[in-house]
Amino acid sequence: MRRNPRIILFQCQFCLASSADQDWVEQHLPGHIKLVKVPCSGRISPLFIMNAFQKGADGVMVSGCLPEKCHYITSNMGARRQLDEFRDFLIFLGLEPERFKFVWMNISERGVIQKEISVFSAELKAMKPNTKFNTLKGEIIEQYHG
Repeated sequence: MRRNPRIILFQCQFCLASSADQDWVEQHLPGHIKLVKVPCSGRISPLFIMNAFQKGADGVMVSGCLPEKCHYITSNMGARRQLDEFRDFLIFLGLEPERFKFVWMNISERGVIQKEISVFSAELKAMKPNTKFNTLKGEIIEQYHG
């Protein structure tokens, strides 16, 4: 059986209103997923995504608030545009676009993050492990070897 894919989850600190969902993400996230909380999805530089792939991530997911619910007005819309363009750059570099996912999270819905992560994990598990950019040694690779 193939190992679980290594996933980096960049999560806006405001996109999960349910304390149960937030507790699951912070305390019960499966071991093959690393959480990086950010003040807003608009604060995620494409270089953070590239760095995650360079350190051995099989996939990167960004979760942000719905467009009309952003605490920083339209910052998440800018993030979506910028990261969609960055996805095109990753394709140009030879990385499958399915390895990167941006998810809008409706703060009034419950249990969505678990479903999104489960689907994303299954999609990545069907692919080969990412070896395209594993050029940096660091925390992500070391955390999952063993």
